[in-house]
Amino acid sequence: MFDSDGFLFTAETTPDVSTDMSASVSRVAPLLGLADAINVTDSPNCKTRLNSLLVASEIRRSGLDIILQLTGRDRNTIALESELLGALSVNINKVLCLSGDQPEEGGPVAVNELNSSGLIDLCSAMSNGSLRDGSLIKEPQPLFAGAADELYQYRSNDDAIKALLSKVEKGARFVQTQYCFDLAVIEEYSEKLSQEESLVQTKVLIGMGPLKSAKQADWMRKNLWGVNISDEIVTRLDRSDSPEKTGEIICQELIEHLIEMPNIDGVHLMGPNCEKRSASIISYFR
Repeated sequence: MFDSDGFLFTAETTPDVSTDMSASVSRVAPLLGLADAINVTDSPNCKTRLNSLLVASEIRRSGLDIILQLTGRDRNTIALESELLGALSVNINKVLCLSGDQPEEGGPVAVNELNSSGLIDLCSAMSNGSLRDGSLIKEPQPLFAGAADELYQYRSNDDAIKALLSKVEKGARFVQTQYCFDLAVIEEYSEKLSQEESLVQTKVLIGMGPLKSAKQADWMRKNLWGVNISDEIVTRLDRSDSPEKTGEIICQELIEHLIEMPNIDGVHLMGPNCEKRSASIISYFR
């Protein structure tokens, strides 16, 4: 995806709480030949799921490129390095580096030895052929780290760009943002990116997803970090006779503007069980 000059489409899938590998893998079938890459999430919302690397490995065999999501929440450095070596061994070389959703009080114990920036550092070191303790990797391969970003913070924090630039300096090659359905906010973000020469080689993908109802949209904006959904969109979904289709149309309308926007290289479509609907959105543009 780094060699592409076209507008990129990535989507996500979340493995099941199940021992049935085929069920988790088969859900991405509609995205074959459409998505540029698939994110496989890493136990989101601090809930156990079938191992993401196992699922990602099977999806990779189908020909889809993979972005493995990896959090520092559950593993120490040894486990993270082992996971990354495993990913490279099955031809997965893109990793979205995340700190991870944190457990509630009384929940599982978080490790948090490395945050998202620490993970990007680790990916860079392993790309250069060594583990964190200096041990050399036999047959090292490039490992492309990605960073998450949240657009709305740029309106209230003039220093927000510094955190992103720091991750890029550490080695982040792509950015996938939190949900944003506000064209004006994306335009402002695009303008800020254009002022930073160091971001020219960084692929930036705006996060969005096919909302299925006003109720879902309202819950998301009240409960998920970094998610802002306007009253206008919630009302539009509420008044629709087919809210799921309207959710897809909202994404399509935004993407039509984003395709011509400078410094925006694509979109990342996400949401629970939205593989088929993401494929429908992408196919509109293919």
